[in-house]
Amino acid sequence: MNKKNNDIFKNIWFIRIVSLFVSILLFSYVYSENYGLTTTNRNDSISTLRSETISNLPIEVNMNTDQYFISGLPETVMLNLSGPESVIVQTLSANDFKITTEDLDLLGPGNHTIKLQVENLSDELTYQITPSRINVQIEEKVSFESAVEVLFDSSAVADDYVAKEPILSREKVVVSGPSSTIERIDRIYVRVPADETIIKTINEKTVVQVEDSNRNKLNVVVEPQEINVEIPVEPYKKEIPIRLTQVGTPVAGLTYQMSVVGNDEITATGNKKLLAEVDEVLLEIDVSKVNSSKIITKKIKPLDIEGATIAPEQVEIEITVEKEKPE
Repeated sequence: MNKKNNDIFKNIWFIRIVSLFVSILLFSYVYSENYGLTTTNRNDSISTLRSETISNLPIEVNMNTDQYFISGLPETVMLNLSGPESVIVQTLSANDFKITTEDLDLLGPGNHTIKLQVENLSDELTYQITPSRINVQIEEKVSFESAVEVLFDSSAVADDYVAKEPILSREKVVVSGPSSTIERIDRIYVRVPADETIIKTINEKTVVQVEDSNRNKLNVVVEPQEINVEIPVEPYKKEIPIRLTQVGTPVAGLTYQMSVVGNDEITATGNKKLLAEVDEVLLEIDVSKVNSSKIITKKIKPLDIEGATIAPEQVEIEITVEKEKPE
């Protein structure tokens, strides 16, 4: 019997079959271990908890803004989310949640402490809003229409130029806000800056400013918030009258009447400070040897001002000659 058993162990096919069986057992064990590890990792990934903080989230006001005005709300808040990682990843990717107030129409005017909440958020997540409660003031909303004043430093315009009346894209704006603030309004204006000497037309969009008597900016809504302001800037011109004076020796027995044909003024262009000192242009008409009525052309002497021009440079003078009436 022992000899027979020894023969079996010495049989090469028996050894091969046993080796194959052992190899299969080892492969099964290793595969099972690897497969079990992978399954554990996937389950761990699904069940992993995660926390995420999101900053600068705007607040959606749940209120009839046509009737009420709210003050005290911050522009943005911070939100901390906690829960399964996969749910947080999906939530951040969809980005369809929002921060809202409670229904403020139910509160009405007055000072209130309100609670913020998150809408469109999975029930599997918990959240914390910072700040979560806010002190606000709700007031009746008042609206009115107002003209807009233009503040502009005209002294910044070069001496050879002049600024004309401003042209606004909107002459009036609608101002809305709480009644207590509306009562404090002292002026509504736009300011046109002048950082350098101005020699050409200004055309720019400017924010409408609302201030009280102490020049504090007020928390109101202006529609439109910006308006376009155009300030035409042109070369300075001044109309100067022409004065005629008779010179020379008149013909005996004759009298003379003189007048400018057409416009009796010239247009002078130049430095407004220097032109301010010029009140008239004097033309001397020599009547020597003039014995009958006529029209003459008289050249106007240029102004003694550097850079100044005049138009026209000459005019026609009508001279009417009459006989003297005996006394």
